[in-house]
Amino acid sequence: MGRLVQSYFRRLDHEETAKNAERLLSDFRHREAKSKRAEVMGLKSPLMDGMPRNDSVENRTETKLVAELSDQEFVHRVRRALECIESEESRVILRCLYIDRSVTAENIMMRLGMSTTAYYHAKEKALVAFAEVWPPVPSELLVYRYEK
Repeated sequence: MGRLVQSYFRRLDHEETAKNAERLLSDFRHREAKSKRAEVMGLKSPLMDGMPRNDSVENRTETKLVAELSDQEFVHRVRRALECIESEESRVILRCLYIDRSVTAENIMMRLGMSTTAYYHAKEKALVAFAEVWPPVPSELLVYRYEK
């Protein structure tokens, strides 16, 4: 079994996988802000009081709640995926860059005591680790090279 896993890992295109993860994570702060719209608007589940109502084609409150759910689910999944990454160093890099307030690469390097080269290798490794735990639905982040 270990051999099968190793062969998949060898075929993993680390650079393209890291780019996919970075593209997804770069949208986190924007999606997190959007996920708070329902809270700001004061939207709540409709009350069921048993009184008859006219049939309507569209429930605007429900439509708004469902539209916000995708952003809320995205935020939840990103946070959960970060928790699943084994390396504390990788989690720190990803949180500093994409989740918490924006931190510069230089500050992260100083915090972790890394050289520039070591930092960029660790960043790619962290992005690949994130892509490996990210659920394939709705978007697969892993990219494999196919050998002929």
